[in-house]
Amino acid sequence: MDEHYKHLLLAFEEAELARQEGTFPIGAVIVDRRGSVISRGRNRVFSGCDTTAHAEVDAIRRAGNHMLQLENKRFIADNGLTLYTTCEPCPMCTGTIVLSMIKKVVWAANDADIGAFKIFKDGLTALPIFNQLLNDIEVVAAPYRDLEIRQRKLLAEWNISRGYVDTHWDNELA
Repeated sequence: MDEHYKHLLLAFEEAELARQEGTFPIGAVIVDRRGSVISRGRNRVFSGCDTTAHAEVDAIRRAGNHMLQLENKRFIADNGLTLYTTCEPCPMCTGTIVLSMIKKVVWAANDADIGAFKIFKDGLTALPIFNQLLNDIEVVAAPYRDLEIRQRKLLAEWNISRGYVDTHWDNELA
């Protein structure tokens, strides 16, 4: 099993926990350049009553000591971190990833509705410094069909449980 797949499966463990806690089933993990997991995160929007508690942000909050040099108040620019998430990051999470100096992002499922990483990466932002930082991040988008289907099923089930009968998540399950 390759490293991306292995780490995405760990992110799915977090997504399952989020689902059990009654919130969006999205999970994330951050690994260092040696492949060691340094933090885990999951969506806690409803379980934590916090609209900013997305999986990626949760994982980033838990990895601060790998991103910041507190003694001289600087970011660790070459931190060698990779964030794995079950779903393409939204605009808020994309901004958080960029400003955290994470250098690689891998996700299991693309998100046509609120996913923003690819849109931002394609240069549709008017902030030159943001574009420069984005261009430094390597992206691996939905490399495994089985994991993309798994995430789409989780989110389709979640939305259906909330009363939505048609969601974009069930469009590509076949």
